[in-house]
Amino acid sequence: MERRTLLLGAAAALATGSLAAPAIAQGYDAQTIQALNQYLNGITTMQGDFVQIYGDGRTQQGVFYMRRPGRLRFEYYSPSPITVVADGTWAGVQNRDLNTTDRIPLSRTPLHMLLRDNVNLAAEGAIQSIERAPGVVRARAIDPRNPGDGSITMIFSSNPIGLQQWITTDARNQTSIIKLNNVRRGLAIDPRKFLIEDLNTKRNRFLQ
Repeated sequence: MERRTLLLGAAAALATGSLAAPAIAQGYDAQTIQALNQYLNGITTMQGDFVQIYGDGRTQQGVFYMRRPGRLRFEYYSPSPITVVADGTWAGVQNRDLNTTDRIPLSRTPLHMLLRDNVNLAAEGAIQSIERAPGVVRARAIDPRNPGDGSITMIFSSNPIGLQQWITTDARNQTSIIKLNNVRRGLAIDPRKFLIEDLNTKRNRFLQ
């Protein structure tokens, strides 16, 4: 798979139940946005399990680690050789089978809006819509500085507010669903989890 597919690539159409078809029409208010901003900015660390869903119905699972601002790690379970790491500046896809590391600027991915230091969904037109269903709030946002780089739809439980999943769509209209499970907040995470290892150097040594 291409690096952007690994970062973002799955099908938003696979979201099911009330998450796929909210019962209440689009609309948002300052109180809702303030509550979501407060929740996201209150996250220091977060870790748990994830399921990624692809457009053809395949799924992959693994564990994730988040430390705001800017840091995220997805470790896919075997047999996948992939680890995805954001180090605050770059988002890197590491392939252990091929000994390759591909990087793109974190600021050019929709996840930047979730990981930035100060999340403000109402700032400069970032918020595109908020949809409500019983117990669920969906907030779709774009980076107003780079609107062509895609969007992120964050899906929260509403009482209490908690991030359940997100759907990212990149500049090439490739989408990805990440569902979070067994989420724990506020735990200490080894900073080395967020280092992007340059596997290309290992490959080059092997080829010499």
